[in-house]
Amino acid sequence: MRELEYDQIVEFYNNHKKLHKHEIDELFAVEIKKGKLKLSDEQYRWLCKGYRNFTVFDIESINFDARMGFIICWYAIRWDILTDKKVVIHDELEPSDMKSNYKKKSFDFDSRILGTLSDELQRADVVVGHYISKFDLPYFTQRCHLTKQDELVPDYMDFRILDTWRITKMKYNMYNSGGNSLRNAGKVIGGYDNKTSVDLQIWKTIYYNEHPEWNKNMKYIGEHCEIDVWQNLEVFRKEMRRVNVGGSSV
Repeated sequence: MRELEYDQIVEFYNNHKKLHKHEIDELFAVEIKKGKLKLSDEQYRWLCKGYRNFTVFDIESINFDARMGFIICWYAIRWDILTDKKVVIHDELEPSDMKSNYKKKSFDFDSRILGTLSDELQRADVVVGHYISKFDLPYFTQRCHLTKQDELVPDYMDFRILDTWRITKMKYNMYNSGGNSLRNAGKVIGGYDNKTSVDLQIWKTIYYNEHPEWNKNMKYIGEHCEIDVWQNLEVFRKEMRRVNVGGSSV
């Protein structure tokens, strides 16, 4: 049996070098004992390659074209696969974001929340979402550039990406049975679908902070986004057993 010193185990873990189960037990001995944890093979599979902190996220935006729109809000679930602890983190447009940009005659309402989303993504080992490789991450990246905040754009290897849309498409291919949407993946793979509908009239009112239903509609959009990330987490927990550890880079 290979015997690594503790510092070597830490170095292997931080650099995503392959560890063995007994080395993971040594690395996380305090947390395992404190939480009386009994790790599954699936937990070991990811932890042995240095992947513990997962962020499942989603954005809501005005317009699919980042040149013409902006991010309204983002929600994320921080999931620690060692302890199974989950924490919901989010940020959304505030009246001050809207008013300051009205004064500047700018539509860059999302300048502030792009920063908080960047921070959240870069703290994760693995970032998970549905269609994030095609929409959420490219849209976010474009908005960072368009608001002249290039420093917020993640660099290569900052974190790994697992897109449940792509996994669903490759592993299940439900094209002929409802499609590969999160709604259908929730029904078929996750076992339920709680998604709320997208009412364009609700989304359109977000342009106007003075609209009498702005606060009500912001609340609806936020809840819609949070529902998506919880449903996506349940889909991913079943799909992750069928994919290679790590995923692709940002």
